[in-house]
Amino acid sequence: MKRVFTPSQIKKITGATGHDKIHIPFYYAPPFLDELREWIKSNLSSRGGRPTIKGLKVKRKVRFSQRNWKELQSIAKRLSKSSGVSISPSQVATSILEKAVKKMKQEGQKTA
Repeated sequence: MKRVFTPSQIKKITGATGHDKIHIPFYYAPPFLDELREWIKSNLSSRGGRPTIKGLKVKRKVRFSQRNWKELQSIAKRLSKSSGVSISPSQVATSILEKAVKKMKQEGQKTA
């Protein structure tokens, strides 16, 4: 049986002074965020301005709930710190969307 720790227990064990809340199921969080960080880093390109994700041409305005936008900001901040590259919340959202669409397409091909 897996042992589940409360946030306060984790804070005590790690000696953390603060934490950001992210609503990602625990079984996705570490590998998902590591994979996301590496995908963004490897796909960012810059021509002197703000880095953008290579190969993406279509620009659209997308609305987010305040809660989701704050979580995207939190993820972007964490990924920026761990990768040393400035990553925006929009780039995080784009990356998640790219991966989700690809996975859904693959799953659709398996059932067809």
